[in-house]
Amino acid sequence: MILKGAAEIHSQSTAHYAREGDFFVFDPYQPHELRAAGEAVRILSMQVSPGFFAGYFPQMESVRFNTTILPRTASPRHQAVYRLILEATRFYCRKSPFYELDCAQQINALFRALLDICPFTVIRDADRPAQRTRQERVRFLSERIEQGCCEKLLLGDLAKELGVNLYYLSHFFHDNFGMSFQEYLSKLRCEKARGELLRTDRSLLDISLSCGFSSPKYFQRAFLAQYGTTPRTYRKLAHLTPASRAAPPLLTMQAFLSDGESLEIVSRLLNGV
Repeated sequence: MILKGAAEIHSQSTAHYAREGDFFVFDPYQPHELRAAGEAVRILSMQVSPGFFAGYFPQMESVRFNTTILPRTASPRHQAVYRLILEATRFYCRKSPFYELDCAQQINALFRALLDICPFTVIRDADRPAQRTRQERVRFLSERIEQGCCEKLLLGDLAKELGVNLYYLSHFFHDNFGMSFQEYLSKLRCEKARGELLRTDRSLLDISLSCGFSSPKYFQRAFLAQYGTTPRTYRKLAHLTPASRAAPPLLTMQAFLSDGESLEIVSRLLNGV
């Protein structure tokens, strides 16, 4: 849910635009990317495993929500979902006695409401094994590439580890990640390199090699395609930006708020609902 600002949401070759007060749902292991649209964006993220409902509503494991932007102001039911998300977060951050039960109550009410306002499909029993296999492969690929992106990593090697052929995995990857394997790998490497440029004074050669690029030339070309500027220019821009001023969107990094900070924000928003 967008608490402040606006964001571009990219998932499975589709782009969405979400504004303050909008919320959206991703299915488990659905690859996605969030980008601030303009200034910094504040996002409230809630992760709920399908196994949460296994003991009393196992049908939930078969539900697949469509990624759709749901504006808070669309209807009273949308407004109710907005409030349920904030209330569940407040219970979690407060951690009062028996808060786990309070959170569970809110989550059940939240998903019951989502079934009324969010488009979804139900996976047939016959299709469940294939769906589980897909999720397991997406999870394996995500974790394996995240861990090994700074090393030499070939799609053919991943295909061997999964026991599938290269042609199949190439199409599977594009269908589920919305881009080619090389594009995805380059994005991860560029993001790691961007952090190095912001936080260290290491040479561009050291950064390029440590982040998995075969040469500084390839690093520069990939970085330019990803961020619209060269690594050298990016670093100069970072050094010219005073720490006391808000950094331009290009220079920002992801930051997580504490329970106390989150509680203050959520309580303020609830008072305004």
